[in-house]
Amino acid sequence: MTETEQTIVITFRLTKRNLSRIEAVRKLEKVDRSTLFKEFVEDGLRQRVLRFYKKGKLTQRCAAELLGITLREFLELLEAEGVPINWDLSIIKQYMREKYGE
Repeated sequence: MTETEQTIVITFRLTKRNLSRIEAVRKLEKVDRSTLFKEFVEDGLRQRVLRFYKKGKLTQRCAAELLGITLREFLELLEAEGVPINWDLSIIKQYMREKYGE
């Protein structure tokens, strides 16, 4: 999240068991609860988008947009996660432009 990005407050309910587990993780990571929840959201979104991509429900371009990253960054994420990349000519051209310029 950038410094200029506006935030909103939301509330939701947790079981005592889940809150206890979250607090244990928070203490291990030595972060405040708000930071931990933001990281949970980012991690969860990334995993779900990757799952939709693997199932063929999202294109690389759409997945990158949902994650708020460039196509190149998404392709690097796929590589880091060990997800096979389904290349097509337009994606290759865009990747090369982003990586090396025109």
